[in-house]
Amino acid sequence: MAMLLRDQRSDDRSRRTANQVWRNRVWSRRPLDLRAQLLTRADAGGRARVVHGRTVDLSRSGAGVTVTRELAAGSEVVLCLRLPGGTLSLRAIVARRSGFRVGLEFVQPTAEQRLMLSALCESQA
Repeated sequence: MAMLLRDQRSDDRSRRTANQVWRNRVWSRRPLDLRAQLLTRADAGGRARVVHGRTVDLSRSGAGVTVTRELAAGSEVVLCLRLPGGTLSLRAIVARRSGFRVGLEFVQPTAEQRLMLSALCESQA
């Protein structure tokens, strides 16, 4: 699983402020406003949900997204972004949330996905 933070000690984590968490990111995030769809796992009835949203920022290891429905921290989703050259779909975990804003951590992106993320992050610099 991709790691967002350099320091993952659970005993310290609860005492850190949000600003300290953001400063400890391995990859810095770049502002990026794109339409996004998050596909959730199937519920008990066997139906997956599509949650619409917009990206706020993006890095090589995760993204900040404002969504139209609340998602629980720890939920597995697939983030789908429409780009001029096609669609980028990435498996992710909701690492943190605050109301309708979620922080996603990408899970094992492929080499091609990592290249696309790098290009997107560099083009936004």
